[in-house]
Amino acid sequence: MPLSSENFRRYLPTDQQAREWGWRLIDAGRQKIAPGAAYPSTGHPMGYLFDRDGRRILDEFQLVFIASGSGVFDSQSVPRQPVHEGSVLVLFPNEWHRYRPNASTGWTEYWIGFSGREATRIMGGFFSPRVPVLSVAQPDVLVGHFEHILEWLRRPLFLGKEQILASQVPLALALLRSGPPPSSADPPSEEQFVILAKAMMLEQLDRRADLEKLARDLGISYSKFRFAFKRQTGFPPREYENRIKLNRARDLLNREGRSVSETAGLLGYSSVYYFSRAYKRHFGHPPSAGRKKSSLRR
Repeated sequence: MPLSSENFRRYLPTDQQAREWGWRLIDAGRQKIAPGAAYPSTGHPMGYLFDRDGRRILDEFQLVFIASGSGVFDSQSVPRQPVHEGSVLVLFPNEWHRYRPNASTGWTEYWIGFSGREATRIMGGFFSPRVPVLSVAQPDVLVGHFEHILEWLRRPLFLGKEQILASQVPLALALLRSGPPPSSADPPSEEQFVILAKAMMLEQLDRRADLEKLARDLGISYSKFRFAFKRQTGFPPREYENRIKLNRARDLLNREGRSVSETAGLLGYSSVYYFSRAYKRHFGHPPSAGRKKSSLRR
C-alpha cells in the first residue's frame, strides 16, 4: 500500500464505555518528517511533549511504526539503538523513552496509543520494555491497518464507534507478532489462516462478512477454507460469525442498555425481525426479554 503524504492526528476524549470494553484507543496519527526537520513536530497535547533531554513518559501504551526512514531509540530499559524502516517502537507507560529520526533521512511514522485491562494483560504477556524495537514481517499489511484506523477516526461520531476503534488495537498487536506471509511452497497452516479469519470477522461486526472474498484474501479456495474452519472451531464460518455477533448483541443489550433496533443496526442485520428471530433461536428468549432483566437490575 503506498504511503499517504498527509499528516493526521487525533486525540480522543475519555469514554467510560470504552474503558469497560477492556481496550481503549486513546490517540492515533501519521506524520512525515522531512530530512533535517525539527522533531517532534508541533501541535501535540502537553502530555505528549518531550523534555529538554528529548525524553518523555506516557501513561498509555503506544506502537510507533516507522514506515520509511531511519533513526535512533533508547529508554529506561535499553541503551541507544538504531531504528530502521519497517520497525515498530513498543512504548510502555511510566517508563521514559526517547527517539528521533536521523537528520539525513527523516522518517514517516504511524502511531496508536491505547490502554485498558485487556491491553495491560496482553502487553504484559507478549511484549516487554526490554525488547522495544521490533521488526515487522508484513509492513504493507500493518500500514493498511493503520490507514484503516485513521479512516475510522475521520468518520462522524456514531453509536459504537469507540468500541469499533478499540477493537482495532488487538489486531494491530497480532499483526506485529505475525510472521511473513507464506510462499506458494510453504502455505499457511490451517490454524494460522483460521486465526486470521476470526480476527477479520471480529473487525467487521457491523456488516455481513463476504466469506468467499475472505478466503481469497487468505490465498485459499472457499471449499478448503470452509472445511478447515469447521475442523478448527467446530462451526462453519457463517455460523461462527453469527454466534460472535449474537454474543456481542447480548453485551450491547444487557450491559450497555442499547435498544433492540439499535443493536441490530450496529451488528449489520438487515432487519430487526431477522435479528430478533436469530437471537431467540440462539438464547431461547427474545432480545427484549434480556433487556428488561437488565433494566430491573439497574
